[in-house]
Amino acid sequence: MEPLTYAVRSRWRYLLLIPLVLLVGGPQVVATVTSGLSSLLISPFTHEIEFAANRYEIFNAQLLLIYIVVALGLNLVFQAGMISLGHSAFFLVGAYSVGLLTQHGLSFWLALVVGLVLAAVLGLLLGAPAIRLGLFTLAMVTLGYAIVAQDMVLEWRGLTGGGDGLRGIERPAPFAGLDQYYWLVAVCVVLVYLLTRNWLRSPLGRAGRATADNEVAAGSIRIDVRVVKVRSFVVSAAIAGLAGGLYAPLIGFLSPRAFTVDLAVLFLLMVLLGGGGTAVGPIIGAVVLFRIPLAVEDVTGSAGNVSLLVYGVVLVIAVRLLPQGFMSGWWLLRGWLERRFGGRATDGPAAAEFDGTAFAELVAAGAGQARGPRLRAVDLRKQLGGVKAVDGVGIEVEPGEVHAIIGPNGSGKTTTLNLLSGYVEPDGGTFELDGERVRSGGTVRARHGLGRTFQTPLLFSSMTCLENVMVALDGRTGVPRWAGLLRLPHARAAERRDHERAVAILAAVGIRDVDTRASVLPPGRRRLLEIARLIAFQPRIVLMDEPAAGLTHAEIEHLETMIAAFAAAGIGVVLVEHHVDLVLRLATRVTVLDFGKVLASGTPEEIRNDPKVLEAYLGTSLQANEGDR
Repeated sequence: MEPLTYAVRSRWRYLLLIPLVLLVGGPQVVATVTSGLSSLLISPFTHEIEFAANRYEIFNAQLLLIYIVVALGLNLVFQAGMISLGHSAFFLVGAYSVGLLTQHGLSFWLALVVGLVLAAVLGLLLGAPAIRLGLFTLAMVTLGYAIVAQDMVLEWRGLTGGGDGLRGIERPAPFAGLDQYYWLVAVCVVLVYLLTRNWLRSPLGRAGRATADNEVAAGSIRIDVRVVKVRSFVVSAAIAGLAGGLYAPLIGFLSPRAFTVDLAVLFLLMVLLGGGGTAVGPIIGAVVLFRIPLAVEDVTGSAGNVSLLVYGVVLVIAVRLLPQGFMSGWWLLRGWLERRFGGRATDGPAAAEFDGTAFAELVAAGAGQARGPRLRAVDLRKQLGGVKAVDGVGIEVEPGEVHAIIGPNGSGKTTTLNLLSGYVEPDGGTFELDGERVRSGGTVRARHGLGRTFQTPLLFSSMTCLENVMVALDGRTGVPRWAGLLRLPHARAAERRDHERAVAILAAVGIRDVDTRASVLPPGRRRLLEIARLIAFQPRIVLMDEPAAGLTHAEIEHLETMIAAFAAAGIGVVLVEHHVDLVLRLATRVTVLDFGKVLASGTPEEIRNDPKVLEAYLGTSLQANEGDR
């Protein structure tokens, strides 16, 4: 199948016009539609379907839209691989900021901005240290934020009114009526939706998905995982603060009881149930979960524990049938429609031929005219437990040189490679590029041009082959991130160029079906995709850890051509490999490790004839390889 063009890939986006048309229809239309949803939910019990747009339903429609704003913002956190149960705290900050400031004479608009900024600052102060924690530990810590925020409002009576609440919060003059206030809320929903949708489809979104999939692989292509997480958390907190600022005038009264832990959990469930990481999933989840208690109340006359029971049943069914939320059902339907009416082939890796000439041209174009730096590591040491995994290893790599590291299992090869790439902090020794000391840290050394492949290919499994390559290209566009969020012409042009280059890179390594998810690729093609991402990264030095593992004979031949292309482009290659015949054909210099120490170092011919190497490592295996030839 040919790669999907932007026009074909985005043809389903026009369905998203439906909710926008509803918003433009006004409060009566939205209230009628949302109340109709509740009526459809309870019709099996009442045998009646009623569409009403009374004042109560108009109020509920606006409250639903405000909750959608929070869910859209929280979706950015989830998409970056985090779970937050504390966004009711930022919602509270926005609400009380508007309530208090407007009562002290500040205009609503300034108060709304202040609430948004305060929520963002609080998100930075609380999020920056918390994101270092694990996934579920972070969820528990943020849950603590929600509890503490509610208790502070309750106890700070002199400022917030405590349990008596904050009364008399008025809507701004142009939107004093309930129907008029709807338009302000609707505009904010549209703006936040466009912001989050553009975020998810821009380099910011790809960096977030890459971080959520595999932080080590993300760091290897210069993505700063910490920055990605903090940025998502802060923007999400600001959006929650905006929603809180809209909430205060709508209700007109603020009480700590409105910002319970249940509300924080509800926000998260809206994202999870609808489909986290998608543009419209949180909207669907918010609509369903918001209307459930209202529908139950219509049937029973009282929500309470019955609503919780229905919540639980809906969630269990949804998780069982649609583990990725309601949007996974839409993906299945869309795939069936495309295969049925669009002639689209079943997903799967398409077979293609490796193009060595195109590969070499792409590598040379990425390397440019300047040759790579000279790598020098001296006296590297690392002790793991009671074992000296690396003991005084030194290595030098010149531009365009293939320096192989070989040795028996447990000799310290991978640990040495981890020390060189910065993923492991050495106990001693120095690392230099062109005579300049470079500190450890995978992302830090990636910024200096150190590319890395791993013993088991580390891919972004939830992303397509195309996205895996484009996320590496994002660091080279030079287009400001805000331009991508606004979808400015030059940002869209850069996106199209990256798309074309990514398709060309994938074609060169032998992958044609660019929309196949990385998770379904067989081992050999996973290695090809990892190397394609490496080309997009445009490395100055390449560190490769057993790249031939699991490859067929033909694939190993292609790999040999790829490594030779890197060297021909002036890129230094450090190769850890067990295929000795491959090493001896490719390497300019070979270092042999044994029990963490350098046993020998020299040209392939010197290593081939070194008695110590023959005795300790090569021995009969080398003789057998030579006999085969």
